[in-house]
Formats: sequence, C-alpha cells, structure tokens
Amino acid sequence: MNKNYRRFSLLLISLLAFGSAGCHKKAVAQAPQTLEQGVAELRTALATASPEVQSNFYHGVSYSIRYGDYASATFAVQQMASDPNLSAQQKQAASAVGDLLKQEMDSQQAKPQ
Repeated sequence: MNKNYRRFSLLLISLLAFGSAGCHKKAVAQAPQTLEQGVAELRTALATASPEVQSNFYHGVSYSIRYGDYASATFAVQQMASDPNLSAQQKQAASAVGDLLKQEMDSQQAKPQ
C-alpha cells in the first residue's frame, strides 16, 4: 500500500508540474493604438540607443509631433529607423510610430478646412 501511494503521489506531482508548464502563453506585443502610446513605447525602446538617435527622437520626432508637423516627424522617424545600430525591437517601435504618423497625416488631410 505504501509503495502504491508513493507511485501515485509521484505520478500526480509529475503531471501537475509538467502539465502546467505547457499552459503558459507568450505575451504578444500589441501595436500601439494611439500616437501618444507609440511615442511613449519608442521613447522607452530608445533608452539604450546612441546619443545621436536619442537626439533625433527628441529634437526631430517628439518636437515635430508636439507642434503638429507630422511630415517632419515622419522624416525623422524614417531617418532614425535607418540607423544600423538599432535593435529589432527599436526598429519595430520606430516603424509603428511611422505608421501612426501616416494615419494622422491622412486624417488631417481628410478633415474639411
């Protein structure tokens, strides 16, 4: 009886341990929904980027967005994304902001004057 109890306990513990290991899902990175979210994610992603890239972000992208110059901001994002020293995550964040800027420019052009 004692031997069967040990086997059953070992089997039960093994099933619980290995069975729950397969239940974890990877977190899927979602694209930012607004331009503000995208800029915040890009700012976070560029924390370890070179000073030139960070300067381009603050003086080109962020400044242009603040004053509604989306064309200049788009150009600055494209210039920043072409830097070969950026990581894949940083390039993805820059691309997401570029897409959001294009959407914002399209919506600005569609508004009646």
